[in-house]
Amino acid sequence: MKEIGKLFPRCPICKSKKGYEPSTFYPNVRCKSCEAEWIVHENGLELKRTSKLQWDSELLDKKYPLDFWKNLRAPQFQVKEQIFAPVDYVGGHSSYRNPAIGYILLKPDSITYKSSEGSLHKMNLKIAIEKLKALEISATKEITFALGPKSILVNSNKEYLVLSYKNHGNKLQHMIFDFHGQKKNVDELRILVSHLKKEKRKKK
Repeated sequence: MKEIGKLFPRCPICKSKKGYEPSTFYPNVRCKSCEAEWIVHENGLELKRTSKLQWDSELLDKKYPLDFWKNLRAPQFQVKEQIFAPVDYVGGHSSYRNPAIGYILLKPDSITYKSSEGSLHKMNLKIAIEKLKALEISATKEITFALGPKSILVNSNKEYLVLSYKNHGNKLQHMIFDFHGQKKNVDELRILVSHLKKEKRKKK
């Protein structure tokens, strides 16, 4: 594990500096950030588990020399309009005190929460990508500790998606969503949003 840390201070896949840890599948070594796993050979690395980013699936179970991994770059991709559902609003925002049934609409320049036709309470809130500050999965206890006991409008002990952004008055706002255990969809949304934010910073 020390060897891969010296060879690759940044993960070859996600470029994180969080480091590595032993996998439960010995002798694999795992990135602490993207969870990709390798076997370290004398003159190369072999990918044994793909990362959460998913674009590295074609490299699975293949051994490549060290220089290949050092020069590896993520493929360029273009984010198109995409809907993530079901995602129900369950609290957090100071202007919306009722839960809503709906979905998240992601576009290259914005993320919008819209209530569905069957929702009792209506919402349509659009946030510019550059205003988005965080998009994290948090447990009920973490949310109530950070945002207050009345932040979640429903009584349930599970994980939620917490979106934080700066409004027009530059005030930090939060929105809490129930993603109904669809963690794969949420992970995809977070990856795409992270990519869009990086692209926005590059253009400044």
